[in-house]
Amino acid sequence: MVLLINGVPLEEAPQSLGQLYLQFGQLREGARLVVDKRREVVGQTGSLYVSVREFAVTHTQDSKIEILGTDNLVNNVAIIMKNTASGSTLLSHVDRLTSEDLDTMTSALNGQTYSCNNRLQISILGGFQDSKNVSQSMLIPVLATLHSSPHFLELATLCVGETVTVVRDGIPLPLVSGVGVNVKTGDVFPAVFREKGPDMDLRTARTLTGGEKVGMLDIYDCVREELTIGPFTYSPMRAVDIWLEQTDQFILQSLSPCPEAVEDREQFTTQLRATLRLIKEHPYPSVTLFHSNNSRTYRKDSASGVWVSKINNNTWYGQQYIKSEATSYKTDPLSYKTDPLSYKTDPALNLNFHFKHEAMPWQSMQLQPQAYY
Repeated sequence: MVLLINGVPLEEAPQSLGQLYLQFGQLREGARLVVDKRREVVGQTGSLYVSVREFAVTHTQDSKIEILGTDNLVNNVAIIMKNTASGSTLLSHVDRLTSEDLDTMTSALNGQTYSCNNRLQISILGGFQDSKNVSQSMLIPVLATLHSSPHFLELATLCVGETVTVVRDGIPLPLVSGVGVNVKTGDVFPAVFREKGPDMDLRTARTLTGGEKVGMLDIYDCVREELTIGPFTYSPMRAVDIWLEQTDQFILQSLSPCPEAVEDREQFTTQLRATLRLIKEHPYPSVTLFHSNNSRTYRKDSASGVWVSKINNNTWYGQQYIKSEATSYKTDPLSYKTDPLSYKTDPALNLNFHFKHEAMPWQSMQLQPQAYY
């Protein structure tokens, strides 16, 4: 039907975040309460990390997962949905959202018992107010998709734009770069994740090479309590060797619309390089990574919290732990490097925003429009 705020339906889809905050002052106050919370550094025990264009659903009785979350939002948003009748919670990392994506997510959240007359409570967090207006240009279409859906969606929290932005030395920076939700209590809080989980290079490859046709992916089976990656495929990248030859700064500037707002630049570029190497080594993942078209399945070890790989005959690899993508974070206030960056990007990247750029000798190496990182 439409988005609702305090039970009041919005007659039209929002056209600007400022207008929405002006009309509903309680949204601004709710955002302030989230921003004022202490940022939590989440470890691997009891947590599940969601990456770009992924979502996960679980419930209060899950014995493995207590916290769903994501980070490195920058221009993207985390959308949290809760079915207040069943207690199930969904968390997604969104840079774009189609009606098909929304249907997939609501169906996963509500199962077979869903009726469009049921109301879902949603929270949207991230997407700071950058100087190029990238975040708002991405979020307004997402709000339009939510508004035009056949579902009743009660907007409980909107923590985006100016409410999550601080200006330091004239440079806007995000105050909330990551989010966690406790599925037992419903508490939503700023967060960063030390452990990203297995197959982050493969998961990133899906969005890096697939462009706009890549939809939202459900990565967790809350009945079996298993992390399930794929199966999916992606197109071989002809220019992968050239990308790997580029400097970290070039990769950062080319694949992030707001590189000055990336908190951990080293981790950002390291992850993308690992992804490019995987694309080079596995140009056909359906053959080499998803054997017999089976998903890559993991389950959390109860003692250590590490994801353990499950083989296809339903037995477990004995003590074979899969290395997670780990990042070291401090609990100090957010710190960003604000050294000047020149915005030069590969013209082959057909992005929805514009940078200054110089001609590159490999312009003919076309890439699909990739996800925002």
